[in-house]
Amino acid sequence: MIHAKNKTALLELKKDLELVHSGAEILEEKRNILLKEIISLLDEVEKERQNLDKAVRESYTVLIKAFMESGKVQLKKEASLPVFHGKLHVYEKSFIGILVPKITYELQQIRFPLNISGETLFLELARKSFTEATALILALAEIEFKAWRIAEELKKTVVRVNALQKYYVPQYEQAIKETSASLEEVEREFLIVVKKAKERSMDQH
Repeated sequence: MIHAKNKTALLELKKDLELVHSGAEILEEKRNILLKEIISLLDEVEKERQNLDKAVRESYTVLIKAFMESGKVQLKKEASLPVFHGKLHVYEKSFIGILVPKITYELQQIRFPLNISGETLFLELARKSFTEATALILALAEIEFKAWRIAEELKKTVVRVNALQKYYVPQYEQAIKETSASLEEVEREFLIVVKKAKERSMDQH
């Protein structure tokens, strides 16, 4: 670090070091918040994945029963009919300055489903089950997207904290040490000159 070695420079270095320490503290606090949020999200992701896995397994179980109940032709016919129309809304919200996605899913029924009877019971249950599974997929996607965004920000924050603590702080501390030593040396030399001048003045008298 190139710097002048005078009292003004020393004061500036000490002031800058205080700012660096302050910045490091803020980033450390941010890092801790992000880390806590990541841990919370990972727990939530695991829970939502388990719920989704269960819902998908149940949906396919009901679908198999619907196949056995209504037959392949009826099942393909029902699958090709536009029963629902969904509106997917994705927007961003701020979490401590980080933009994270928020997903909402609006399901609109555009034709009435078949009346539940002994012949179509499992067909209707399968439709309902897969619709609910879709909502779970979107909920999981929202959490995972948020987790990825926060993980990326956490990585950047850790790099910045390490840069301040392991590079900038030592650089400023070394500069302050060198400047202080240089000023002390100048002061000693000045005192020696003053002392010699005083001694010469006394000898002349």
